[in-house]
Parts: sequence; structure tokens; C-alpha cells
Amino acid sequence: MSVAPKASTPTWPTPPEGGWTADDLDRLPNLPPHTELIDGSLVFVRPQTIFHERAIDFFKWQLQSLAPAEFEVFREFTIDIDRQNRPEPDVVVVRGNVV
Repeated sequence: MSVAPKASTPTWPTPPEGGWTADDLDRLPNLPPHTELIDGSLVFVRPQTIFHERAIDFFKWQLQSLAPAEFEVFREFTIDIDRQNRPEPDVVVVRGNVV
């Protein structure tokens, strides 16, 4: 007699009262890549399409060619805004001394 194994039910992290923090985001195991923290909520982003990837490359290249020397352009770079906001924009321009 054989018994088919039971599929495990995925469990989602339960947010603490007041929402998640940037520290929580660093410690939570098994989060999908590029998970963002917006207003204390975890935001799971979809995989990008080839069109989206090419658009990011295009805008990064354009911004790099136009940005003054004291600025740097990054793609998919996590930004620590405050305890409950850590987005990962597709492209971001920052002063070189900030990094």
C-alpha cells in the first residue's frame, strides 16, 4: 500500500502589530527575491519580462550619460528610507557620497 505524500501548505509571514520593519526584512527566511517593504507591508514583485529588463537597461544608460559626475545610477538598488519603507526601484540616481 502506498500513500501519496501530503503537499505542504505554504505559510505566509504574519506581520507584527504596527507592521514589518527593515530589520524584519533582513531576518525573515525564504522571502522571494526583491521583496520590498512599503509602509510596513511586504510587497512581493512579479518576475520581470524581457521588455521590462530592456527598458530598465535603456533608462539606466540614458541617466548615466546625462548625470553629473558626482551622481551614480543603479538598477534594482534597495533604498533605506525609514524603518518601514525599503523599496527597490528599477533605476535610481544618487549622489556618489551616499552609497
